[in-house]
Formats: sequence, structure tokens, C-alpha cells
Amino acid sequence: MKKSRYGLIGAVLILAMMLGQITSVRGTTYTCAGSVGAEAIWRVKTVHEGSLTAIFGASWKTSIQNSFGPGSQELGARLKTKVTHINSSQNVIGFETCNITSDLWTWTTKSFGPTPNVTGVPTYILLHPKNLTFYCQFYSGYTKNVSEAFAYPFLNALPIPAATYLSELIWDNDYVISGTTVTHNLVAPYVGLVLYLVNCTETWRYSSSYGTFLGYKLVHNNGTTAYETVLETPSAAIPGFELSIVIGASMGIVISLIFVVMKKKR
Repeated sequence: MKKSRYGLIGAVLILAMMLGQITSVRGTTYTCAGSVGAEAIWRVKTVHEGSLTAIFGASWKTSIQNSFGPGSQELGARLKTKVTHINSSQNVIGFETCNITSDLWTWTTKSFGPTPNVTGVPTYILLHPKNLTFYCQFYSGYTKNVSEAFAYPFLNALPIPAATYLSELIWDNDYVISGTTVTHNLVAPYVGLVLYLVNCTETWRYSSSYGTFLGYKLVHNNGTTAYETVLETPSAAIPGFELSIVIGASMGIVISLIFVVMKKKR
């Protein structure tokens, strides 16, 4: 995420506080599940050039990289994160937030080097769904609810219970929530973080136990899988993960800035 976007987010939150709209939430208690040193690796499983060209045009590689980071357009590319610090409760301009700091090895088709490409990068998870809904509504000028265009900075991982958190968000009408799976049935032309030229479906799913983002899948309206990423971290390292589940999401989630929230096997 670029520094300018952090500045924009900060400005929005400050203005929201000035307007007295910050939500004080009671009800379900949300927490971050994680541990320092936890690692995860994602892999690009599917790249269908024909379908991607139909969906994004001739510049589909740029569209994929704009959403998921440099190198994410390459079949077989892998990305790695390692948690270095967790602040389970931090106040960010009036919002109760979990701050996960990670080191990042960016997308590559080669072996990961001994040192990360980026160190000490934070991700912020709003611990109350009403606050995230308000953020999206305010950021959109009260024309939209939760959607890819507005919520993605805070959807790189979820607090737990993840299914309850997703169900309590107020989503735009073209989103469907089922457990820890979010499905976006978009009608083209659609402008999210990038422009979609044909109708398609994109989904993402999270670990119900840890809130970790598990992967991404984009399907052309003819049924062809256009693009897909999967979490390939061995199940022994992440208790409860079902690696047979092939899932996905766009929502503009910038996978190069995913910071894993999970527990190591003790």
C-alpha cells in the first residue's frame, strides 16, 4: 500500500472523528488470533490469458499487478509473509484496531531469498464491523456500503469469530456472504480498483479459526477460471486449515500486503 493511501485513510478517519460519527460498539467481542514468527506462502495457481484479456482488456497484466502486486501475473509465482509483531488492541483515530506487522517476500517464480524484500510493514484490522461499515460509507460519500473499492485496506485478514464479523458488515447488494466466504457477482462495466469489462464472479474465503486470508479466484461468466491464488503453507504449520478448499477473492485485496493472522502448531 502506498504512503499516499495511508495518508488518505488517516484523513478520512480524522474527519470522521471531527464529525462525531465514530461508532462505539458493544456486542460480540472480536480478537486477533496469531503468533509472532508465523509464516505463510501463497501461489498463483491459474492464469488464463484469454479470459483475463476478455475481463480486463489487453493490459490485463497491469490490472492483475495493480490489484495484487508486482509479479502476481506470473503462473506459479509465490509470495511469503512472516509475522514479526502483533498489537492486539490499538486505538487508531478512535477505532479499536489490531495491528499486525510482517516481513514480506514479494511475488517470485524463484526461491525466496534469506532476507525479506520489505520489512516491518503493518496491516490494520478494525475490530468492530460497524466501524468498518461506517468507514466505507463515509469514504464513498454515503453512496456505497462495504465493497472492494473501499474496504480492502482492512480485509487482508479478519478478527475472530470471522464468520460473525463478515455477517455483521453491511455489504453492497452485489455481494453474498456464506460463512467465511464472500462472493462478488459483478455486472460489467464495473469499476473497482480496476475496470472489469465482462460479467464475472470473484470470491474470497478466510480461515474460520484464525481469520487468515486463504486465496483468490476470478471466474469468467462462461465458467472459465481466469485467475486463482491458493495458500500452500503446509497444513501442519496451520492447525485447522483445509488445503483442499480452493477459494479466492478480488475485492481489490492487495496480496502483496497480506499479513498473516494465524497460530503455529504447538
